[in-house]
Amino acid sequence: MGFETILFKSDGPVGTITINRPDALNALNSTVFAELYELFDRIAQDQALRVVVLKGAGEKSFVAGADIREMADMSRTQAEARSWNGMRLYDRMRRLPQPLIASIQGYALGGGMLIALACDIRIASTAASFGYPEIKLGIFPGTGGTVLLDRLLGAAAARAICILGERLSAERAWQLGIVSKLVSPGELAAATQEAAATIAGYSPVALRELKRALNASLELDFAAAREIEIEAYGAAFDSQDRQEGMNAFLEKRPPRFIGK
Repeated sequence: MGFETILFKSDGPVGTITINRPDALNALNSTVFAELYELFDRIAQDQALRVVVLKGAGEKSFVAGADIREMADMSRTQAEARSWNGMRLYDRMRRLPQPLIASIQGYALGGGMLIALACDIRIASTAASFGYPEIKLGIFPGTGGTVLLDRLLGAAAARAICILGERLSAERAWQLGIVSKLVSPGELAAATQEAAATIAGYSPVALRELKRALNASLELDFAAAREIEIEAYGAAFDSQDRQEGMNAFLEKRPPRFIGK
């Protein structure tokens, strides 16, 4: 796969995407948005991949935010179009059949925190930092960042993060629930690999349907989300993987899931 701003490699059932703009602290520009969207479309069709890791190149930054050089001279129409493109990408990420793990070192600011929030699991180094500093530029997170933060963390935390624009330590991000697991910088790669291997051992059918139920809970009202959950649960229960998982439990052996 030939891309300008991202790298991709697969190792068995685990795929790894690296946003590769270290000189710009991996800032998000229109090319990154377009290339990531294209890659996620391809990954969604690849049944051999069971989990995907997203990280940034270098040690300084996961993603430092939006590329302000690209945005500085945009018109309102262009800015709104860019926001829609960002929303489409983050929606595509949440709806990817495979779970997504963000492996976060250094800065995860603005769009960087948002792209991490679009992942399912966030593992961070204690040297990482988070925040929505857009208010300091006379704007605010406009690619769905306010809505997603509110739904994931709750209204009080979301308002404080957006309005104050403060930098959050990795420890504070973990306390708020932004970070799923916090490790030392030297342990980040191993912790990410361990989580990916664990998830890769689960049923792809169950994971796909679980994500469908969780997305419904995030996006729909209570009654509608429960209907999707029942449908998704039924689809998982009707799979060969469910039969294998229960048989393996009763036979006291590891399951061998095939994704059907």
